[in-house]
Amino acid sequence: MAQEGKTYVCKVCGQEVKVTKEGVGTLVCCNQPMELKEEKK
Repeated sequence: MAQEGKTYVCKVCGQEVKVTKEGVGTLVCCNQPMELKEEKK
């Protein structure tokens, strides 16, 4: 499940998605699951 307020990135095309509302399922782009973008400190 995607976490509200977090940003996810596609490792294939680089598209980023910021989650505004949590839901069930997995974010998918380019037929691959998107990964949580690491926050810079």
